[in-house]
Amino acid sequence: MAAIIAFASVGALLIQPTVASAQSSMIDNILNSATPSSNSNDNSQSSQENGSSNTAIPLSTSLSCGQVIKQSVKLTANLDCKTDGIIVGADGITIDLNGFTLSGPGEKSSKVGIMFADNDEVTVQGPGIIKNFQAGALFSGGEDNKISRVTFTDNEIAVFETGSKNVAIEDNLMFGNSIGVAAHSSSGSKLTTNLFKSNDLAGVTLVNSAKNELSMNTIQGSVNGIFLDGQSTDNNVNSNNVLQNRGVDLNNGNGLPTNINSNVFSDNNCNTSVPDGLCLGR
Repeated sequence: MAAIIAFASVGALLIQPTVASAQSSMIDNILNSATPSSNSNDNSQSSQENGSSNTAIPLSTSLSCGQVIKQSVKLTANLDCKTDGIIVGADGITIDLNGFTLSGPGEKSSKVGIMFADNDEVTVQGPGIIKNFQAGALFSGGEDNKISRVTFTDNEIAVFETGSKNVAIEDNLMFGNSIGVAAHSSSGSKLTTNLFKSNDLAGVTLVNSAKNELSMNTIQGSVNGIFLDGQSTDNNVNSNNVLQNRGVDLNNGNGLPTNINSNVFSDNNCNTSVPDGLCLGR
């Protein structure tokens, strides 16, 4: 239910759909926006109740699908879920996947691998795998969260931000998803040294998002490598390798001049862009 509410709220932001169609409309609009032109169990631990910091060394523990996590934890087994995977329920904690896999009921489900609901300063770290969810990780609001060294595969969207600020997405592998990272109405995120490969529609998609930085990522095998819509402003896209994509490597608003939305593209190794001239040496 939490996932349905979160996805429905994003759908309302996009096109104000009816309640029944909100979830599918959200995904459809994010996916369609990136198409180029023809050019709950609360199992908080007693240590927290006794006043220990929830930012302590992660506790190795067996988790349940849909569990609300309120202190730092380290997985000790794979989780194969028919529901949402893990729901973050506190600020300042760490979730260590510890080499295990969190899997869901399929990319067309309404389920989320790890859900951040307006949480701050939370870290999800690998190694580990998140697969077969509609969103592998969903940041709905919140600030200064981080996800690193995680493999995302076979999700509709690997990492989805909506209304979030200052998310750090570092050193992750994203392959075989529809979109690697999608951000809607989000700002201040830093996507650094991630590998995006064979994500069908796009490596990275920004919609109505500002002041984000994409640097030193490698993106291959999508229709769009990096897509910024016309309402995304003041973003910095620099020093990325964006090659061998089927449509356009770099796409600023389907050809919108960068001075219109004040996005900066610099030192990117790519072959094609709309408008022309965004690739290094081209």
